[in-house]
Amino acid sequence: MRYDLKHLSTFVAVAEELNFHRAAERLTMAQPAVSRIVLELEDRLGVKLLIRTTRKVRLTESGRYLLEEAQEILGRIDVAINTARLLASGTKAILRIGYTTITGHSLVPDIAREFRLANPDVRLELTYLTSPAQRDKILQDEIDLGFIVGSFQSSEIESRPVARHRLVALLPPRHPLTQKPFLTIEDLAGEQLVLGTNTEWPTFRRSIVDVFQNAGQVLNVGQEASSLTGILGLVTAGVGITIFCGMPRFCGEDAIVPRPIVTDPPVYIETHLAWRRTSISGAVHNFIETSRTVGKNYIME
Repeated sequence: MRYDLKHLSTFVAVAEELNFHRAAERLTMAQPAVSRIVLELEDRLGVKLLIRTTRKVRLTESGRYLLEEAQEILGRIDVAINTARLLASGTKAILRIGYTTITGHSLVPDIAREFRLANPDVRLELTYLTSPAQRDKILQDEIDLGFIVGSFQSSEIESRPVARHRLVALLPPRHPLTQKPFLTIEDLAGEQLVLGTNTEWPTFRRSIVDVFQNAGQVLNVGQEASSLTGILGLVTAGVGITIFCGMPRFCGEDAIVPRPIVTDPPVYIETHLAWRRTSISGAVHNFIETSRTVGKNYIME
């Protein structure tokens, strides 16, 4: 049952035109050759695709099904060929980028917007990954860049800070601590906290533990959730309060109230953009520069 793309493209032309003469003109082929190729396809498939009369051509049920599938196949092949040509010419690329929850609600969307405006032919594949997972995938060349919490020392990976956030407590509107303009670790020590799980929030969770320990306080985790959506849902339900980096962009103070956390010395959570030293393509370089420019708005003093 051997057949090739020529069989499919010829059949599609005939099926769309429902006329062998017009299909032959469209394909710049002789009409007998078009008829022969379609007959070969029917013979090799063992099904009738077209009903031919002296006056018109009609599709069988099998022919209608094959037409839809063949159109999709040929369309995907055209896209693949065009993309391959653009990639070869350097005018188009695909960047695989990892991000954390901390960067996913504001920093990465802002960078992606600016980068796409300046580089419309570059496709961004954004994937949520924990910071340790991003480091592994950068080393394994499974992603091109990663937004990780904290720096990463490696002879194979280069990184630079692109954001620095102060810690913020997020509270339900009626919580007593909303009466204070800012909070201390001592204020939070007696509260039931809602935090991300160690599996999904390993680096940020460790940072919070360190802040409490440095202040001589014990972290009281009343409830865990794996996603930011789950954490904020628990906070709005009054289960507890959480600690995050800034106010999530999609929240309003009618549901969540932010209060800065004051420590001495001030505590910052840094996000670094990381990439392989040997993988600096033009698209990667442009993304790094866009991240540096946009990230200036996220460097908190």
